[in-house]
Amino acid sequence: MKTKNYLGLSTKIICALFAITLTFSACKKDWNDDPIEAAGIGFVHASPGTAALDYILDNQKIGSFTYNNDKGYFAAYPGTRLVGVSKKDSLKYLTNGTAALKGGSFYSVFVVDTLKSTKLLLVEDDLKAPETDKAKIRFINLSPGSSPFDLQVSNTDPASLTASFLLTTNKAFKDFSAFSSINPSISYNFEIRQTGTTAAVANLNNVKIEKGKIYTIWAKGLKTATDSTKLSLSIMTNK
Repeated sequence: MKTKNYLGLSTKIICALFAITLTFSACKKDWNDDPIEAAGIGFVHASPGTAALDYILDNQKIGSFTYNNDKGYFAAYPGTRLVGVSKKDSLKYLTNGTAALKGGSFYSVFVVDTLKSTKLLLVEDDLKAPETDKAKIRFINLSPGSSPFDLQVSNTDPASLTASFLLTTNKAFKDFSAFSSINPSISYNFEIRQTGTTAAVANLNNVKIEKGKIYTIWAKGLKTATDSTKLSLSIMTNK
């Protein structure tokens, strides 16, 4: 996905997408305005050791973000869109690619791998409401060079009926699970294990999962690192 393309100079920020019913009016040559249902697209910086990046949609710089930072959803016209990232304030892409966006659908673009081999991972987000009194959650392995992971979930809230269970198994780098229903709780513990083992290699504890919300939890960082880029878990709220 490496290119020699250069970015446009416009830095107009695309309006944030607040609801799936948001529409754009697209001016046509005959001046008739037909409403177009927007797609939602979000960017997440998950490239360990990579400094701040600018994220771009259709050669338009939208904004900047740092490692482990997500920017929520932005509105985009449906169809084939060009997405990419550059080093902050640079006019040259680090990497880019095309994304086929459907009106009314939501997508996350994860910037993954290390600086020398930066890649984009486009994932469609299922933001349909969870079952009654439930939440939804999925797992993505974004740790470069890692072995496949299982995600173990446990609950330390005595008021909850949920105990310990495997949410998903055998997820290699850039693999992801579908969203699964989960009971809300004030105190979930998440841990990743190399597939086929029982020892945790990273964990995220005392996480509150709220009824009606949708989450993504991902493995990030490098298994050989000991600094801020070490293997760990992160979570974001999709909705």
